[in-house]
Amino acid sequence: MNEDTKEVLLILQEECAEVEQAVCKAFRFGLDSRHEDGLTKKEELESEIGDLLCIIDILIKKAVLSDSNINGAKQKKLEKHGKH
Repeated sequence: MNEDTKEVLLILQEECAEVEQAVCKAFRFGLDSRHEDGLTKKEELESEIGDLLCIIDILIKKAVLSDSNINGAKQKKLEKHGKH
């Protein structure tokens, strides 16, 4: 694994942790509560998910991850949980 790939994977790890933290805050304070910067917890979560999706796109573009494999896993998850 080259250094560029390691760096992007590290950023992916950080973004996942930030999404996790935003979810925890949404549970703790509610989606409509406001963050110090004026964003609601929902908006903060949306922002963090956007950052995560960006890093995933970068990993696909760099051919570190497979778009078709990711979409296949996504489809399986939708079939399992998408009926709710």
